[in-house]
Amino acid sequence: MGMNIAGAAYNFGYNTGDAGGHSRMESGSGGAVAGSYSYIDANGDRRTVQYSAGPGGYQASGDVGVDRRTAAAAAALAAMAPKAPVQAPVAPAAPWYNPVPVAPAFVSGPGGYMAKW
Repeated sequence: MGMNIAGAAYNFGYNTGDAGGHSRMESGSGGAVAGSYSYIDANGDRRTVQYSAGPGGYQASGDVGVDRRTAAAAAALAAMAPKAPVQAPVAPAAPWYNPVPVAPAFVSGPGGYMAKW
């Protein structure tokens, strides 16, 4: 592995070849970059991430979440956690309407007109 530069474009990479299994490759041109890196995590699993960066920001894919053993332990704990009881759905209550009875009122207005409400 090595490095090549040609104007605004470049590419480089390395591989340690040790027990850690570290490696990286990247290339870029015109404000955009793409590459990948890998390593051996604490559980002995190889993790590889592919990435790109440019005007739209940084985006990564691959092994970007928690490691497999942590995910398995979390799932086992979640399975042991108490669950809420399942309840039957409750039907909505019918609307309730209770008008207040009002006695009609007669009011004499100007000019002797009568109003009723």
